[in-house]
Amino acid sequence: MEDVIIVGAGPAGSTAARLLAERGHKVHLFDAQRFPRIKPCGGAVTARALSLLPAGYQSQLLGHPDAWTFQGRNLPPVTVRRTRPYCHIVERQHFDSWLVDRAIAAGARFSDGRTVDAIAETRDGVVVHAGSDTCQARYLVAADGAKGISARTLPIPRLRPGAAIEVEVPVSEPIYALWHQRVEIDVSHYPWGYAWVIPRYPVLNIGVGSFRAATLPLKNLFAAYVTSKLGSGLPADAPARAHPLPFRTHLPRLHTSRTLFVGDAAGLMDAFSAEGIFSALWSARLAAEVLHGTLAEDRDGLPAYSSRVRNEMWPNLAPALKMARLFYPLSGFWSRFFVRNQSLLHDYLDVAEGRQTYRELLAHTERALLPRVTLHPSK
Repeated sequence: MEDVIIVGAGPAGSTAARLLAERGHKVHLFDAQRFPRIKPCGGAVTARALSLLPAGYQSQLLGHPDAWTFQGRNLPPVTVRRTRPYCHIVERQHFDSWLVDRAIAAGARFSDGRTVDAIAETRDGVVVHAGSDTCQARYLVAADGAKGISARTLPIPRLRPGAAIEVEVPVSEPIYALWHQRVEIDVSHYPWGYAWVIPRYPVLNIGVGSFRAATLPLKNLFAAYVTSKLGSGLPADAPARAHPLPFRTHLPRLHTSRTLFVGDAAGLMDAFSAEGIFSALWSARLAAEVLHGTLAEDRDGLPAYSSRVRNEMWPNLAPALKMARLFYPLSGFWSRFFVRNQSLLHDYLDVAEGRQTYRELLAHTERALLPRVTLHPSK
């Protein structure tokens, strides 16, 4: 019997596997796909996430944007520049494989190309069925995303479903140079979401996402944005890929009797920026710390995980949700407001760097808005 089975080998699953294996626990990591595998993602890792990565992560950083272009409705684009990178670009196919390799080096067992078909919790542990194989462990970490079997079959409240479509297009040197070390965000025509261009030489990652995608013609918006950036439609040899944007509007219990939910499976995506890697790494670390204590002391310590997420992560995620509720319904107004108050654009990048919190960004936004509010006495 294993100490912990982990379903899903993205950044959350592989990080939990590595941290538990480093502490001497028997860990079995599963993923349905054969690694290295294609993973739809813009590939931007915010600077605040770097401290949560294992040693040697610098080898995976392929770009270091220090400029950010913001495009609002009926406004010319505004570019702000920083003295340091606010994010770093990775190739998810290789980045995720590198994280898995770090887990294997720490002692974790990895089974890729193995689909978990069923999960059953018992009084003493969990039973996982993967094809004709049956594996048992004392605990399970659900890291298989918003649509994985863990979220579908174990008793955890459902996530809010956003969605994104993206494409990676190799471009010529002159075209790539237009976005070198610069990320572009466009909120002009994308209700409850935005479009983006993220450079990773010699490729541009171009996409459109929305937290309320079910109500939008997302494919049409995506096709129009690609055309506006490239001057032509989607290249035939560059397939578009869709992926969910799972988030929560309130924080439920993220554990069951034998399972902890991390990353996208827990719905811990930033509901303002749609960033998921930072929360994946952070929640994986909390899960590993709680499981280590639980296994070492042979006690039921899983409720501590939900408590720590609530006390340590949710105070950052809840203000991000409030920012989303303020910004997206009135994105035209806020776009003009942010362009006139560009210090707020820098404040947002400070959040990405970890130099400021969403709570501070929200407070700065409210203070900047106050002089524009006119109070009229009631008659």
